[in-house]
Amino acid sequence: MSPANITSAPAKLTEDGVIQIIADALDLPAGKLDRNSKAVDVPEWDSMGILSILSALDREGVKCDIGNADSLQSVHGVLQTFRAAERID
Repeated sequence: MSPANITSAPAKLTEDGVIQIIADALDLPAGKLDRNSKAVDVPEWDSMGILSILSALDREGVKCDIGNADSLQSVHGVLQTFRAAERID
């Protein structure tokens, strides 16, 4: 098999790495979010913020249906989405 045909699995992330992805999507400093953060507590985490998070997940190869947007209402929910995709170490 030639090297061009070999695909590697995406790198796994840490919880802190996922939190950074969420913060970047919401254009927030990393320290503004933690594992207990919820959309209702973060003004930037509005409907446009959810779309930004969805886009960030897609770039990371993590699929999340917009119909399952409830999982995007908290850091915990996004972490669970990454876990379901087997992307967290």
